[in-house]
Formats: sequence, C-alpha cells, structure tokens
Amino acid sequence: MPVEFPPVAPTLSGSKVTLVQLEISRLDDYVDLIGDEETSSWTASSGSFTIEQLTDWLQTRPGATERLDWAIIENATQEFVGEIVLNEFDAISQSMNMRIALMTSKTSRGLGTQALELVVRFAFESLGVSSLTLEVLKHNERAIRSYTKCGFLETGEITEDGQVFLQMKLTSL
Repeated sequence: MPVEFPPVAPTLSGSKVTLVQLEISRLDDYVDLIGDEETSSWTASSGSFTIEQLTDWLQTRPGATERLDWAIIENATQEFVGEIVLNEFDAISQSMNMRIALMTSKTSRGLGTQALELVVRFAFESLGVSSLTLEVLKHNERAIRSYTKCGFLETGEITEDGQVFLQMKLTSL
C-alpha cells in the first residue's frame, strides 16, 4: 500500500505536548532553537543560517512533499519547545527517517519522548510506513534512552566529520 502524505502535518496531541504544523509564525521560536548552542551540539548541527534562510525554510514546511515537520508545543505553558520531523521517505522500503530537536531548557521532562511516541504512532498507523530510522550521536545518552523507550534498536554506527553516530531503527509498534 503506497504511503500518502497529508498536505500539512496533522495536529497530534498527548498529555504533555501537542504537535502542530511547523510554519512561519514560529520564526522567532525557531531562531531560538537553531541558536541554542547545546541543542546544536547534541544534534551535531554545524551550519549557521540567516533570518532570510530560516524564513524561506519555514514558509515551505506546509505542503512540503514526502515529509512532515511539526512544532512541539508544551501543553502546560503553550510554549514552543522544539521540532520533530519525518523526512527522507524511501518509496521502495516504505521507510522514513526521523529527527527531533528540543530547546535545552525543555529537556529531561518527557516532552521529547511523548513527541516521539505521537509521531511513531502516526507514522505506522496513519501513514503506513514499514520502518523508521534515525541517527544519534553515540554520546547522547539522554536521546538514546528516549529512542529506546519508543522501541528503536541499534543497527550500527557510522562516523561523520569525526563524530560517531548510532544508527537506530524501529520496524513496528
């Protein structure tokens, strides 16, 4: 059965977080996320972006093809806490990559884990993908614990630019 992507990321709600389409109204929040040095170190982000580049990027998130980008909103405060993305769709294997980034001040509270759980459930039950993959810095123990809680298993490791990443995969709920 082919995977059919909705034109915008659907709203997904849990007890701690609500996921909504990432778009231009989140520009200031997104600038803060991209500029969070600790978050950048945990996600191995090394690029710098202008406001214009981020504006262009956010304007293209709704309606992006074969991917879904969500803003993570903490229910208790209604604050933006990060982003979570399904991307890199592989039509042959019916698989997708997943990534998440949280503001440093919002970690270790279960917000990221719940966001992961919501997107994993959506990917398997609504999109019908057969597997999800991700890469995480080998020393990012907090993220690895969260991925493992959601069922991801280590499948290998790679080294890029001197950094070691674990490759992880989830094939069912």
